[in-house]
Amino acid sequence: MLTFFSLLLTLYVLVRVLWRTHLSLSLRLPLAALTVAGACKLLFFRLFFGSYSPEVPRWFQVGTGIPLGIVLLFAALSLGRDALLCICWLLERCGAGRLWSRLRPWDGRLSLGLCLLALLLAAVAIPTALRVPAVREVELPVRSLPPELDGLRLAHLSDLHLSRTFSRAWAEELVQRVNAARPDIILLTGDIMDGSPALRADDIRPLADLRSTLGTYACTGNHEYYSDYPAWKPLLRHTGITMLDNMHVIVRHADREFVLSGVTDPAAARFGLPGPDLESTLPRGLDSHALSARPDGTKERLPVILLSHRPTLFDAVRGKVALQLSGHTHGGSILGVDWLVAAFNGGYVRGLYGDEDSRLVVSSGCGLWGGFPYRLGVPGEILLLILRRVGDETDS
Repeated sequence: MLTFFSLLLTLYVLVRVLWRTHLSLSLRLPLAALTVAGACKLLFFRLFFGSYSPEVPRWFQVGTGIPLGIVLLFAALSLGRDALLCICWLLERCGAGRLWSRLRPWDGRLSLGLCLLALLLAAVAIPTALRVPAVREVELPVRSLPPELDGLRLAHLSDLHLSRTFSRAWAEELVQRVNAARPDIILLTGDIMDGSPALRADDIRPLADLRSTLGTYACTGNHEYYSDYPAWKPLLRHTGITMLDNMHVIVRHADREFVLSGVTDPAAARFGLPGPDLESTLPRGLDSHALSARPDGTKERLPVILLSHRPTLFDAVRGKVALQLSGHTHGGSILGVDWLVAAFNGGYVRGLYGDEDSRLVVSSGCGLWGGFPYRLGVPGEILLLILRRVGDETDS
């Protein structure tokens, strides 16, 4: 999808900007070739390396992403400029001044200025994407949360994409920051790695040092399947990560229990593996709670927390779970473009959705897929979610 949009925007840049400059043909042709080559990075990687995330040096992976990002940023800025010019033209046609006529002769200089701005934004966006994210603490009200679970600290990590771009040193610092936040439980919502166990084993090893009182749990993302998930499962288990593949577990904290469920990713079906199955994943119960027997024979309602890599599942489980944690979108990566990412993900891109009865939290992710190392206005994050009890009308 990114390749399709990048080619479309590249065509727009070529027709709208490059071919309308006063440069000689001998200069325009090489510039056009470089622009197309930059936009086709992912296609070239697929053709020559057989993968969108090949085992190439980090500097090469990041460096080849720079032209792609600059082209896309320049195209986005140019589209904004043209939208403004269209408004000015319409106003002038309606007799409201001559702003369009005054701006039109400056079109070439505006394009040059936008090109320089795209370069400046790229210089900011790449380091932002590559740094280890900070911990962002969020208090999350949950209706009728048992008093014993008030203050439960969930570390939510998503989209680490451990790879040649985000390697062992990056993972070690990430683990240090998570542990310093003192979570009660650590939850990963997919896309942990890019690459086979033989290539990524050393990069993922620091995850064994994650520390919490209740352990580390995860669901799969689409990239787990691209990276041979069956071969990864034993290594993830050895690292101390419990994978929730269409299953749930009962977790006990402070003499109270809650249900933790996890679904697989739809990409599994492409590899002959089970896709998401809510019937198998969610416990049988009423509304957003499971039922569990107490020692005295009475029943109690248990909050259900669901791990799903893609946020779109929330439409099917809203009202059946107290909390869904997701990732996949990277928060849109670039502010202003996130609306497009949201459109392909059921309207969800980052932050909080739903209400206190049934909530969705979409993480902006910790890392990024190496094919597009850009973050602009959407920093990565380690989410520390602190659950807070909100009483219902029956509370005294």
